[in-house]
Amino acid sequence: MPTQWFAEEKVLKDPIHDWIYIKDPLIWNLINTRAFQRLRRIKQLGTSYLVFHGSEHSRLTHSLGTYETMRKLLSHFHRNHGWPDEERVEKLALCAALLHDIGHGPFSHSFETAFQTHHENWTQRILMEDSEVNGILRSVDEQFPQDVAGIIAKDSKYPLLVQIISSQLDVDRMDYLLRDAFNTGVIYGKYELERLIRVMRPYENDIVIKSSGIHTVEQYVLARYFMYTQVYLHHKTVGSDLLLRSVMLRAKALFGKGLLQYHPVELVPFFSKRESDIQVSEYLSLDESIMLHAFQRWRSESDPILADLASRFLDRRLFASVACDKQTEDSLQEMRDAFQATGLDPHYYLIYQEIATGGFLYKEGIRVIDEQGMLREIHEVSHLINSLVPEIRYRLYYPKDAITADGEFASLYDRLQQLKTGN
Repeated sequence: MPTQWFAEEKVLKDPIHDWIYIKDPLIWNLINTRAFQRLRRIKQLGTSYLVFHGSEHSRLTHSLGTYETMRKLLSHFHRNHGWPDEERVEKLALCAALLHDIGHGPFSHSFETAFQTHHENWTQRILMEDSEVNGILRSVDEQFPQDVAGIIAKDSKYPLLVQIISSQLDVDRMDYLLRDAFNTGVIYGKYELERLIRVMRPYENDIVIKSSGIHTVEQYVLARYFMYTQVYLHHKTVGSDLLLRSVMLRAKALFGKGLLQYHPVELVPFFSKRESDIQVSEYLSLDESIMLHAFQRWRSESDPILADLASRFLDRRLFASVACDKQTEDSLQEMRDAFQATGLDPHYYLIYQEIATGGFLYKEGIRVIDEQGMLREIHEVSHLINSLVPEIRYRLYYPKDAITADGEFASLYDRLQQLKTGN
């Protein structure tokens, strides 16, 4: 069918891209679906707002930014390299960029861990099973929804589009690094997006970097390095995620025993069903507003553990941590027994976490092409990137306000302090 265009393009004001341009009604119709608008009620950075108070931005704002980054990239590729040369491929790229996060649940990764869900699976199911989203995609052709889902799932007959959506140098990361840096207030997550796009080019089924753009890629990689070490894996952010997970695990355990007094109907499927048995309509009914209301009610639950955990999360009495050496299972069990003896259930109040931080975690994945057409991995031509070495740090998380040096748990406090390292 012939492409329909707006008589006048629609524009959305954006703090990162200045303007987001929409001319195809297909994109506009997808933006206005129930499933996409739900992303307004899902925070992009989960619990990070408890550490970086400005990070209240949503998955919707990032999804729009990913779309706009893709639009800019396609424009550059088409003008300078003649790709994409098919209108349908362009639509696939823009739709995949816009919808890549549509399957995220409330508080994203903490929710997934507690309820054994996977946002990638839900993204594909929404594209294929939600009648509104699927119907709009099928207005292109019957195969179109499946092709978009395949690109997002990295299992596709369009390998170049897969690389642009999900790789070491993709439009997803290119937007969220800048957006998250802006909203958290940090400066080290910034890099030159327009310049980065200019040094990128399609090459067979991959995206490569011109050799003149090595320093721009270094800037991007360093932005990513610092955002992970200083924001995404900040020890207090990890602690807030773990506290949230404890709240949800305790509520789930109580529900299974018939002891949870308040349980919103939107949460019941996640307490009682396997992921594959939950309906798309049930999944789309749940967002962070439901979860936060549940937490408000749970702080008055008769179960003291759930009431305490929910209150801690709402009132920002987060788990503290001690940096330690790698612990053996025997040493961890001794600590769990010590917690249990004090009346603090270690299943919810003591969490040992291995946190992978450090450098450019994948030494391969960004290739540089020189003037002779030779391809090399970025770490082979950049001493700076090659010097970034991954590392793993270890932390024990616990309720610091309950375990003090002069309280009834003083001996437990001393044991925790003995584990402390200089990390």
